Amino acid sequence: AVEDRAGRFEAADGGTLLLEEVGELPLAVQAQLLRTLQSGTVRRQGAAAPRTVDVRVIATTNRSLREQVQDGAFRADLYHRLSVYPITIPPLRERGRDVLLLAGRLLEVNRARLGLRSLRLSPEAKQALRRYAWPGNVRELEQVIGRAALKAVSRGATRTEIVTLGAELLDLDAAPAAAPAPSAGHLAADAAAEGAGTLRERVEACQRAAIEQALAAHRGRWAGAARELGLDPSNLHKLAQRLGCAPARQR
Repeated sequence: AVEDRAGRFEAADGGTLLLEEVGELPLAVQAQLLRTLQSGTVRRQGAAAPRTVDVRVIATTNRSLREQVQDGAFRADLYHRLSVYPITIPPLRERGRDVLLLAGRLLEVNRARLGLRSLRLSPEAKQALRRYAWPGNVRELEQVIGRAALKAVSRGATRTEIVTLGAELLDLDAAPAAAPAPSAGHLAADAAAEGAGTLRERVEACQRAAIEQALAAHRGRWAGAARELGLDPSNLHKLAQRLGCAPARQR
């Protein structure tokens, strides 16, 4: 090697290094990564001596590394070395209104990229984003918003006007959709059908139905149901116990 320059670990010395899609690494690269994590050193190509680095590593993947370890596709020792503080992020379809918060950020990114005065979503577009199941997760949302913004510009939207993206620009009509959330009217009707008498009993029946619907939509995951209902998971669990809810089993 004739070029002497720092690699990723050296560049991140004293800081944090993000390793994306770590589950895609070949076994040979996994071995090299494990040696670096265990020894805290790296060796430049052609160098005689290793260099010490102090790096915090954050590794991300959309795969089950445990299953990959069982299948022999991922090293068990590297898995345990990386799995110091695992954080599981639920898929976008289970994060309720988070999709609109993320969409807002992506609208600003595309507004700046295209030099627009303002870029926003119509109410119908917001509903379409909430209903969609997002099999491609956040990356798919990025593509959908970016594509819709380009379509709006190509159809004559000027940079000086407020550009509103309609649902038709999102191209989500023929795509897989999540189960629609029941309306308050439906929940109230279901509660009344249960034969509740007093106002308090009717309110509790409606709460019970809403909690059970949210848990069913999130496959029994309390965290996802709590986000949808705008509650703290522990408070939701206590309320469900008080109301005698029968949540769907987590799958």
